[in-house]
Amino acid sequence: MLPLESAAPVLEVSQWEEPGVGEALAEAWEGRRHRRRWSNERYRMSLLLRKNLVPGEDLVDVGCGPGFYVPVYLDRAGSANTYLVDQSAQMLAHCRQRYPSLREANLQTGSIYRLPLPSGRFPTVVNCDVLMHIANYRQALAELFRICSPEGGRVFLRVNLTDGPTYGDLPDPVDPDLKKIYWIAYNRKEFHESLARLGPATVSVIDRICRKPLKRGGDPFLADAAIVILTRGTPRRPLKTGSLLGHLFSGILSLGAPS
Repeated sequence: MLPLESAAPVLEVSQWEEPGVGEALAEAWEGRRHRRRWSNERYRMSLLLRKNLVPGEDLVDVGCGPGFYVPVYLDRAGSANTYLVDQSAQMLAHCRQRYPSLREANLQTGSIYRLPLPSGRFPTVVNCDVLMHIANYRQALAELFRICSPEGGRVFLRVNLTDGPTYGDLPDPVDPDLKKIYWIAYNRKEFHESLARLGPATVSVIDRICRKPLKRGGDPFLADAAIVILTRGTPRRPLKTGSLLGHLFSGILSLGAPS
């Protein structure tokens, strides 16, 4: 989920429960479609999911927000196999209203630090635009990894990475404020080391999808949008990342894109 671009931006977790926040965030996302950088990020993730989701196989989107990728889930996996988790009941209500074929029993509120899901439950776990906004991304990674099937299951992550030190609106390392929404780009080496600590897995990265300016937490800085895929155990099937032409087209879209 991303904070809203509005006169009263969402800065704290509690604001996600305010009436109408799901509709407002969905409208904000729709309003960004004309931005090449924004549409490029989502195009790449949508393409990746569409190529790798399997009809009839369960998936869960943790931190689904207003349901940007739900149409892909419904088209590829089906409503019975689509599960959504979000800390905000307002977001889930918006998803249910906008996509009535979703099954209410498959929608759950919960913290990314303590997901209300069994270990190894899902062949596919999706988490987009969440880790860069929370206080303890390593704990969140551990939970996402836990609920992913160890028999070839995959975790799809959309994160911000940088070659420099982890930078942005950083939480206090001793006493982080869990109620605050942060803006962070993680150092590539640090992030990969955090992934390695999770357990045996193959890591695939689609990096530098586009360069994005971030302006919270000190001086303006640039971060690279990246998609990281973790595969636990022996892959059930090859990872399809798209054609070379599609990747080149995706890269061209981001060149010179307005922020």
